[in-house]
Amino acid sequence: MFRILLLSFIVFSVAGCGSKNAKKKINEDEKTTSAKESKQKTKQPKEEKFPKLTFETYEEFLLNWGKKNPENRIEIETEFGNIQIKLYKQTPIHRANFLMLVKRGFFNTTVFYRVIDNFVIQGGNSDTWETQELKAEIGNYKMKPEFVAELFHKRGAVAMARNYTDNPDKLSSPYTFYIVQRGKIKPEGITYLRQMEDQVIPEDQAQHYMEFGGSPSLDGEHTVIGEVISGMDVVDAIAKVETDDSDWPKSDVWMKMKVLD
Repeated sequence: MFRILLLSFIVFSVAGCGSKNAKKKINEDEKTTSAKESKQKTKQPKEEKFPKLTFETYEEFLLNWGKKNPENRIEIETEFGNIQIKLYKQTPIHRANFLMLVKRGFFNTTVFYRVIDNFVIQGGNSDTWETQELKAEIGNYKMKPEFVAELFHKRGAVAMARNYTDNPDKLSSPYTFYIVQRGKIKPEGITYLRQMEDQVIPEDQAQHYMEFGGSPSLDGEHTVIGEVISGMDVVDAIAKVETDDSDWPKSDVWMKMKVLD
C-alpha cells in the first residue's frame, strides 16, 4: 500500500511540473530546457530597473523614460484576432506610461473586463493575484489629464479610464483603458449634447461622429491616448460577447500586448 501511495505521489509531482445613454461613464476598476541548451552560455540583455512610481514621481520619470523609448505602435493579441493601436505623441506622459506597461508585461495578465456593445470595450484588469501584485510593484498613482482639443472620442479611439468619485481633477487610471466601439451618432444626439448638456462639439468633430461614430459625451472627461489603426472588426466581435449584470464577459477575454515600433 505504501509503495502504491509513493508511486502515486511521484506521478502527481511530475505531472504538476508540466445611443443607449449619451452620458455613460468610464470608471476604472481596476520552460524547461535540455541539458545541452542549459550548458550554452548566451548573453542576456540587462533587465531595466524601474522605480516604484507615486503621484509625486511619475511625471518626471515618464517624461524622461519616454524620450528614450519613442515607439508608438502596439499590437493587442486576443482569441478573436489582433488589434493594432497607435499611441499619440501629443499626450507624452500617457503614451510613455502605456508603453512602459506593455514592455513590463502588465497587460498580459489582464482581460477586457467591461464590455458594452455600441459603447466601449474596457480592459487592463483581472481577478488574478498576479495583476494585483504587478500593480503594487509598479506603483499606486494617478495621472494628470492631458486633454488635447483635436484628440476626441471617435470610433476606435483609445483612452484611459478614471474614477468619477472624489476626482475633481479628472486624474487618469494608469492601468485601465478602453476602446470606443460606438457607431454613428444621429444629428439629434449631437443637438441634445450641445443644447441640453452645454457640450461644445466643433463642427468637424460633429460631422465625424455622425459619419463614422464615437462617444462625444466622453470628450473632456478622459484623456484620449491613441486610436485603432487595424482590427476594429475584432473590437466589434469582443463587444458582442455575452456578459453578466456587471458587463463582465461570462468567458474571460484575455489579452497580450507587444510593441511593434
